[in-house]
Amino acid sequence: PLTLAAVSLARMRHATPLDANATATVLTQAFSADPLMAYLWPDPEQPEFPSQRALREFMHAAFEAYLTHGHSYVIDGQAAALWSPPGIKPDTSSFGEIFATHANPEIFEPAVANFAAMHELHPEEPHFYLAQIGAADTARGQGLGSALLERVLLTCDNEGFLAHLEATTPRSKALYARHGFETVTEISFAPDVTLYPMTRTPR
Repeated sequence: PLTLAAVSLARMRHATPLDANATATVLTQAFSADPLMAYLWPDPEQPEFPSQRALREFMHAAFEAYLTHGHSYVIDGQAAALWSPPGIKPDTSSFGEIFATHANPEIFEPAVANFAAMHELHPEEPHFYLAQIGAADTARGQGLGSALLERVLLTCDNEGFLAHLEATTPRSKALYARHGFETVTEISFAPDVTLYPMTRTPR
């Protein structure tokens, strides 16, 4: 069942350049315990958590890369989702520099092959790609992530497009599965650090 009714449509809107800082904050909070980010950019004092500086820099760059394509959505100060529409490949060239700047070369260099494999698993057919999605600490468990998902998945169903994403935890994988995504394979970066590419066919 759809949960869009649980969130006022007046609160969900297309992102604008003015949302850059707030969205970076929301997504940094959302990924503050992400195992893949912690593996790539461990906090020197708490290695099980990612560096907040690196994470925020990355999320800010992601916002800039995906904003211009019209499918980035925010629920003011609470949640955000960055999508690219079919046929569009955002300019993510800045990501490599961010990864290289903040990651230990012994960790980053082997990870490059995994990221290449991740990109190879994107469907060849035109599809919507979910780059980032998350809710702020104060907005967890309110259905905002599901509402942001459904905003684009309804378009996918109405227009017959696939949707694709990568889950970084079993919990997020289970959430996406409830919305019709199926796991394509698993990409292991390290013990307990696994990426799950997932694709959803239109309903």
